[in-house]
Amino acid sequence: MEKYGVDLFLDIHGDEEIPYVFTAGCEGNPGYTPRIEALEKHFRSHLSSLTRDFQTTHGYTRDLPGEANMTLACNAVGEQYDCLSLTLEMPFKDNDDAPNPHTGWSGKRSMQLAKDVLSSVADIVDVLR
Repeated sequence: MEKYGVDLFLDIHGDEEIPYVFTAGCEGNPGYTPRIEALEKHFRSHLSSLTRDFQTTHGYTRDLPGEANMTLACNAVGEQYDCLSLTLEMPFKDNDDAPNPHTGWSGKRSMQLAKDVLSSVADIVDVLR
């Protein structure tokens, strides 16, 4: 990262509590700019258009300007490299927006989400810098 820089950072997790797929951004970072905000919106909009598993209503409480926890990887990398930096969270059990009573959240759904995330990265790659 130090040698080449960072244009996009995705920290991908499963959330134990929130039964939705969502992203958390860097809006509380001291260096958060309208450019980063526009990149976040672009990425989220594209991902939303590809899958009903992703949504932007439920997630973590947004940090106020200048109040980000800078020990979180998403915030630290976004600030250090002035890049689009998101935490992507998936549910452990199932997605309340699109429940599957037979499998819940599954490996198959995670693989499809990964494809959709990569499509969203491909869509935005030319405007990251």
